[in-house]
Amino acid sequence: MPELSVIIPAYNNSRYLPECVHSVTKQSFPDVEVIIVDDASTDDTYDVARQLAANDPRITAIRHDHNAGTLAARRTGMEHSSGDFVMLIDQDDELADESLPALIAFAHSHPADIYHFGVRVSAATPAAQQAAPGMTGFLTPQPRELRGEDILRTQFAQEQGFDWHVHHKMYRGDLARKAYAMSANTRLLLSDDLYMCFILDSLAECYRAIPDSPWYIYHLGRGETLGQHMSVDSLSELAHRDAKALTLISDFVRNNHNTILRSDWDARLSDVRDRLIEHAMNEWQDNLAEPLKHDGLNHVLDCWPADAVCGELYRYTRDYAYAYLVTSDRTSTKALSDADNAKRYLDMAQSIERDHATAVSNSANERYHAMRAIAYQHLRDSGLDMPPSHRPSFVQRVLKRLIH
Repeated sequence: MPELSVIIPAYNNSRYLPECVHSVTKQSFPDVEVIIVDDASTDDTYDVARQLAANDPRITAIRHDHNAGTLAARRTGMEHSSGDFVMLIDQDDELADESLPALIAFAHSHPADIYHFGVRVSAATPAAQQAAPGMTGFLTPQPRELRGEDILRTQFAQEQGFDWHVHHKMYRGDLARKAYAMSANTRLLLSDDLYMCFILDSLAECYRAIPDSPWYIYHLGRGETLGQHMSVDSLSELAHRDAKALTLISDFVRNNHNTILRSDWDARLSDVRDRLIEHAMNEWQDNLAEPLKHDGLNHVLDCWPADAVCGELYRYTRDYAYAYLVTSDRTSTKALSDADNAKRYLDMAQSIERDHATAVSNSANERYHAMRAIAYQHLRDSGLDMPPSHRPSFVQRVLKRLIH
């Protein structure tokens, strides 16, 4: 039985697979098995995986008969693993040199179920270079120890939480295999990270985030259209995927609330719901071209309740109204833009509230009510909530600015 199992799900990306595998096998920690799970690639990925396995007995190549998604590929890898510890790596990423000896040494002296280490972002494109600092900050954990119910409570919290990727973490093997065995046998891409983090956190007794540990090399922008506008269809797929993850998490809680005893399941589900709709709506706001936003919003509403969507629209209203409130020059171009954006998102939220009046009026969504209340407070404080007949138009404000 190896001390560490490394699972690499692979699909149609043979170019970087050898680099990923060799970043594990070349280290001075030999007691490792590498399990490559090819999810029915249509290129030469499986051939490359078999060649890697032929050259190193520590490597195993497995192939799915049909494409089943990342969740299924990782689950297959877990079923075939036997290590005391388990780690997941994406096929186009790497481990830093000699990170494994350091990680295993830390684990020997600090027993835990989940070990969270840091990343080094390698940017492949100009857009990725711009995004790299923010991504590094998001993926670098705050050094700390969490125990019991605090693990799940903290991960998806609005403040002081930690990222929900399953990579750049190492797990106690038995716990990880149990978690994946409890997961749904269904197709899920990307959102499977958050889904599995919820299950892993629910089972774990101890989480440790390791200081000064940039051991996972995250290749940002490889094979992606980072920085480009998304389509309405892509947004719709993302929103459906995130909504499915919430449904699967709700199913997990319903099926296990009698065996995994905690009193805050409803609050934890609300946390996850808030993070998922926040993600979907940020993609809508940041990456969907302006002419497509109305259509895109309707697609999000097909997947998510009106109060959840309105909560995010009020979040944008809050932010723009506050920016206008605190500006020193309300006649500046930026201030005028902030004011118009606050009103624009307010109009969207109010329109959805009118169209879904019954559902919204009966909402128990605390985030929706909180964002709505703060948004209206900022609007009042900044004078942006005056009736439309008394609110100067954009043209009038520009003329006023020019006159003064």
